[in-house]
Amino acid sequence: MQYVVGVDIGGTFTDVSVIDRHTGREVIAKSPTTPLDLIEGLLDGVQRAAAQFQLSLPELLAATERFSHATTQTTNVMFTWQDGAVVGLLTTRGFGDELLIMRARGRVAGLGLAERRHLRLTDKPEQIVPRDRIIELAERVDRSGKVLEDLREEEVERAVEQLIASGVTSFAVALLWSHQNPAHEKQVHEVIRRIVPGAHVSLSSDIAPVTGEYERTSTTVVNAFVAPTLERYLARLDERLRSHGLRVPILIFQAGGGVNDVPSVLPVSTIESGPAAGMVAVQKLAERIERPRVIATDVGGTTFKVGLIVDGRWSMAPETVINQYTLLSPMIDVVSIGAGGGSIAWADAGRLRIGPVSAGAAPGPACYGWGGTRPTVTDADALLGYLNPARFLDGRIQLRLDLATEAMREHVADPLFGGDVTAAAAGVRQVVDSQMGDLIRKATLERGFDPRSFLLAAYGGAGPVHAASYARSAGVGQIMVPLSATAFSAYGVVISDTVRSVQRSISPELGRDETSLAASYEELCSQALAALNAQGVATGDITLNRWADMRYERQLHDVRVHLGRADDAGPSLVGDLSQAFADRYELLFGKTARLKDAKPRILRIGVDATAPSGISVGGVGARPAASEIPAETGVRSVYWPENSGWLETAIYDGETLADGHVLAGPAIVEQPGTSVVIPPGADARVDALRNLIITLEGATPAPEAERANADVIAVGSMK
Repeated sequence: MQYVVGVDIGGTFTDVSVIDRHTGREVIAKSPTTPLDLIEGLLDGVQRAAAQFQLSLPELLAATERFSHATTQTTNVMFTWQDGAVVGLLTTRGFGDELLIMRARGRVAGLGLAERRHLRLTDKPEQIVPRDRIIELAERVDRSGKVLEDLREEEVERAVEQLIASGVTSFAVALLWSHQNPAHEKQVHEVIRRIVPGAHVSLSSDIAPVTGEYERTSTTVVNAFVAPTLERYLARLDERLRSHGLRVPILIFQAGGGVNDVPSVLPVSTIESGPAAGMVAVQKLAERIERPRVIATDVGGTTFKVGLIVDGRWSMAPETVINQYTLLSPMIDVVSIGAGGGSIAWADAGRLRIGPVSAGAAPGPACYGWGGTRPTVTDADALLGYLNPARFLDGRIQLRLDLATEAMREHVADPLFGGDVTAAAAGVRQVVDSQMGDLIRKATLERGFDPRSFLLAAYGGAGPVHAASYARSAGVGQIMVPLSATAFSAYGVVISDTVRSVQRSISPELGRDETSLAASYEELCSQALAALNAQGVATGDITLNRWADMRYERQLHDVRVHLGRADDAGPSLVGDLSQAFADRYELLFGKTARLKDAKPRILRIGVDATAPSGISVGGVGARPAASEIPAETGVRSVYWPENSGWLETAIYDGETLADGHVLAGPAIVEQPGTSVVIPPGADARVDALRNLIITLEGATPAPEAERANADVIAVGSMK
């Protein structure tokens, strides 16, 4: 077996990346996402990738040694409120309303400042578990794990029977202080299994074994809500793939980075996993080209996403808000807005608006000819000449400029631009690119970073089309468009390592006790190691890295501190953590930020067990021979706002570009699934890995005094 396959399903397209381990050759394929049955679009994409190796789908799958998948099943359930399970919650007596109270912040959790200002328009999210499906149990465990009141099984049996009668098919169990002593939750689990063996059960001590009553309960309930849907999907996918020849287990990509086998994956950890896969690819590529600071930008059909690589690392957000529910499932820190190729443009009381509503995969942009009648960003790009109507998606979609013109005129040009379709399309690009630039500034300047010190990576189907404009808007002078930009998240799934993270909250007393702290880390190391061993990974192939979430006393935000490998332990864990935290805090917030005489406190400790994928990044074979001057494939008229008009623009085939080629703007490079826009005054060169590096006209380097920043920021500073 020699092939490694990665799949990422987006709102508009399903992306596939396949690497031949023997030759290093990578191929990518895109297929329209099929909302009614996502597996159909997935199989079509894999089949198209197989054809590029001159293989059938069964031949490719039979020779596949690793099949990894970033799924949108759980994300779709959370954002559409459809297909989720009927969930019942069992909790400690006196705490039944905690999930509904939501720490009194549920109606504004995760909302932007503008949305919070309109308080009367805000509301709490739809209840996953209404009050009549929440049952309290008479039991009690204290903060140290000591049992104060025993659990009575007959009461649990009555509660389970009552929930079954109300239609519950998935159980969430979140008892007070269960992360300190899970005995009662395990006892409840046994009762449920005995009464209704087929039901799904989520225990908070397994899902989120950390302090935070509401957050732990919320995470457990969300897991119970999405888990049955994911389990059914993966079972069907496994059956379909095996029927076509796959012989290895499916690996699932997690939002915290890395893959695990299906039995080991927590469903809640797969929410928003696609954007995280792109960050993995950016981090590994940045390490390969020795660029420690990168702004990762992903423009798909529905959203624009931004993440930062600083000092070679991404940031982790241990607390994330999804549809106003706060989750304690670690995720790579990526922020997004509803601005993508499928975002709909509309007139709002004399103003041009873009998104957040998207045409998605059905009916799609008007120019697709699939039934869409509203103008989108993709329609604007096509009308301005940035997209080749005859070569879109390798020629499989013939863009209908007549339909795009009709939609743009009716909904934007006539009400806002006096019927001028070109001005309307240019306005759409200007507005959406400004929105994207704003998000980049928020991700950098509001965190104390100077964006001029970063390289900007642009990927996704629409990223390379818009990158030059939104990079200039944000003050970034240099752009990298990866060779596999259009399916870069799928590429991240392919090259990702196998990662299992375990964590636990600790008391202030334990955090000051050297022996107890070392024992806790040792226990977590054993758990993480055993988890990967259970997946067939040899101990010698696993690296254990320790970390801690810390804050100064009386502060609200956490900073993650990395201690390094478990086998590189220093003489004093407490001392090493305190010093590392002080250094990191100073880098994050400056020397004078902390309170005088404030003491650091360890909140959580964790261990990441990692087994490298062993796949070389950028090892793409079959490179074309370089010539002094790259050959143009044609010329077409393109609208350039820099010149306020149309210019005859050179067009290049991205497949023919080789190391050392240099292009002068204005130019457009057509790659499979996307177009790279090089504006007038800019230049682009092809590096040794065939990435396109674009330098914008007048780019200003960041001042040397731009302060270094940490790999992790304060939780919530960007959310």
